[in-house]
Amino acid sequence: MEVRWIRDHISETVHHYRNGEDLYGEQMEAYVGRTELVRDGLSAGSLDLRITGLRPSDDGQYTCTVEEAHAYKEVIVELEVSG
Repeated sequence: MEVRWIRDHISETVHHYRNGEDLYGEQMEAYVGRTELVRDGLSAGSLDLRITGLRPSDDGQYTCTVEEAHAYKEVIVELEVSG
């Protein structure tokens, strides 16, 4: 299984996970050391991304893509940072 979270407006990788491993080679500099795929719910299909140290620049749309065998799914979520 491959899960990729990207920033929708710039199509750059926020977090990349494949076959049980987090892959940080393509990660945007702004997210280095701040992201984690929450694995507790993976078997149930939950692909939550945790971003620590939220910044105003994190505000916006994120796209989660999932590829497994011959299937592909994609969802867009909106993160609103306030405070």
